[in-house]
Amino acid sequence: MMRVVKWVGLGLLCLIVLGAIIAAIVLRTPAPPKIDKAAILATAKTYDARILRDNYGVPHIHGKADADASFGFGYAHAEDDWETIQTTLIAARGRSSEYFGQEVAPPDYLFDLFKVTEAVESKFSTLSPQTQSVAKAYADAINLWGVENPDRVLPGVLPVTAYDVVAGFTWATPFFYRLDLRLEDLFTAENKPNVSPWREITLNLPSLTQAATVRGSNAFAVAPARSTDGHTRLVGNSHQPMTGPYAWYEAHMISDEGMNITGGTFPGVPIISQGVTPDLAWTHTVNMPDLLDIYALDVDDQDDPQRYKMDGEWRDFMRSKSKFRVKLWRGFSLPVTRDVLWSDHGPVLSTPTGHYAIRFAGLQEVGALEQWYEMGKATNMAEWKATLAKNGVLSFNIVYADKDGNIAHVYNAKMPKRIEGPDWTGVLPGDRSELTWNEYADPRDLPQIWNPDCGWVFSANATPFQVTDPGCDLSRENFSKTFGIETRMTNRAKRSIAQLSKDEAISREELLAYRADATYAPDSTLMKFVVELVSTQSDDPLIQQAQEILRNWDGSTERDSRGAALAVISGTRALGYQYDETLQPPMDALLQTAKDLQTRFDRLDPEWGEVNRIQRGDIDVSINGAPDVLRAIYADRDGVAKTGVMNAFAGDTHIFIADWNPDGELRLDTIHQYGAATLNESSPHYADQVEMFARGEYKPMPVTLDEVLAVAVRDYRPGQ
Repeated sequence: MMRVVKWVGLGLLCLIVLGAIIAAIVLRTPAPPKIDKAAILATAKTYDARILRDNYGVPHIHGKADADASFGFGYAHAEDDWETIQTTLIAARGRSSEYFGQEVAPPDYLFDLFKVTEAVESKFSTLSPQTQSVAKAYADAINLWGVENPDRVLPGVLPVTAYDVVAGFTWATPFFYRLDLRLEDLFTAENKPNVSPWREITLNLPSLTQAATVRGSNAFAVAPARSTDGHTRLVGNSHQPMTGPYAWYEAHMISDEGMNITGGTFPGVPIISQGVTPDLAWTHTVNMPDLLDIYALDVDDQDDPQRYKMDGEWRDFMRSKSKFRVKLWRGFSLPVTRDVLWSDHGPVLSTPTGHYAIRFAGLQEVGALEQWYEMGKATNMAEWKATLAKNGVLSFNIVYADKDGNIAHVYNAKMPKRIEGPDWTGVLPGDRSELTWNEYADPRDLPQIWNPDCGWVFSANATPFQVTDPGCDLSRENFSKTFGIETRMTNRAKRSIAQLSKDEAISREELLAYRADATYAPDSTLMKFVVELVSTQSDDPLIQQAQEILRNWDGSTERDSRGAALAVISGTRALGYQYDETLQPPMDALLQTAKDLQTRFDRLDPEWGEVNRIQRGDIDVSINGAPDVLRAIYADRDGVAKTGVMNAFAGDTHIFIADWNPDGELRLDTIHQYGAATLNESSPHYADQVEMFARGEYKPMPVTLDEVLAVAVRDYRPGQ
């Protein structure tokens, strides 16, 4: 009997060991393919790129061809921001959870649900040969830097391909118009997933948890007729996170094929996506048109749907699989397989509230890179306007100016062509085929103002029907309600109109002062919130003291303001950084803020500059501004309680001023919130622009090769 027990015990042990071995085999993350270093080095030698670093470390890249310039740009960007580029490339393959864990598994599933890989593989050939070569060159540069610095590269990241570069656009650009919010609304509060690629940045950069919610920007263009000196000016003032995959990187690309553009772009992007050429300039602000429709499906089985109803008939779902891995611990990951369903509308999300098909602008589209590339190659207004017809850039307002004195505001969108009548703002019935659109509106049918008589335009993430003097604005009645064009007026928009409309002749100095305005309008959301706070009765002596301070606050967020800390911190705690949420009862937010300020400063009204800071390396300086003022600064609202100060994490970042005199000669000035070395703390350019940025100053930017050579402090050729 004992022998039988021993044999049974041994058998169970063998089964356990065998199971452990099988589990280890299944869970071990597959080894990446070997990298052909010799081939990568040989490919690099085929490019002719020269990188010139100026006295601020900004890379100016010269290439014989556009592809050479892209190659040099990719290499320079990798030098300054490798880890961020690497994270972006991983996301562009739908593999974030394999490297970073289950928190980013939902975006990986959506990547497969949207069939990004299949779209890029099938449509890459539709891109022009020039666009393909630019994408390939950037990928080849990433590979070169990677094999030269193997200790910095995660397993399986190399080799990077042109397909990865294009996939990044296909995957991420729909989320700029807040696709993620609409999708998350389909879930209950208890099971709402994180579906946005924006939030993938929070895993390795915890300070950016809030930054993922900040999507703003300002832009101003003034024509010769409205300027004091006959100049044409464009101010690009985008608001982005200060670090991470959506932080601006400044560069200058020149080629013998006619490329010459200075501006900003994001990690993983092989060209300048907004900037200035000797002939013209443009900048973007985020808009929020209705580019997504959601359809509630009538399915045959709620638990295991096989069919859905359309026009009174049952149709089979198109089925495939999503397969990805989720990191467990180093070297091991869990293989995950999930069903992917598509209806005639598009991809299907199964949630606790039902089964929904989604259809949105940008689904399986690959044209964004090509349009931005060609925008940067245009030499005049006619050529630049022709690029808009490509409709590859899915959203964004665009403010434009050129050396000939032309200016414009364009409400850009890849707008679905819908039938009139239905309410397109809510969830639609999924059983009516006439609600499934298949075409897009002509971009020229969207709001555009070219060369208004008023002589100026601006954009501040508000309605496109209030972007200049009232006499030159467009009428909402002339545009289809199916476009879903937003109606909001931000504080920044209100302040822009209040300042510029009354100025009949706008000087350079005045324009820059308006751009840096740090005041809330009396009818802004925050000022209305403050009125609510001071008018609410309270017996708490601390609240009464806070109310008296707010009652005398003038809405300024200059450094010396003594009411801004109470107002802004309370406002963001109650209403969020964009002042458009409901996070905490107003009086609770005020009491919490008052206690924090009293504890840290022994008073409720410290100067705003004591609280509002920008910290980078060893630099810690005060700064004007706050959320939704034109001097936009988003700082950690809980910082006072934690450290005594609020450190800026988003808002004003890369800013440029393109200024053409009457002879068409360009003066370009720029500033970056930190410096060219976005991650290298040992670099002298890690924080060399912070203090200038805080003071509201700008640096001159060379725009010709000769001007670059005059200030270059480093000159090298990667791969040679």
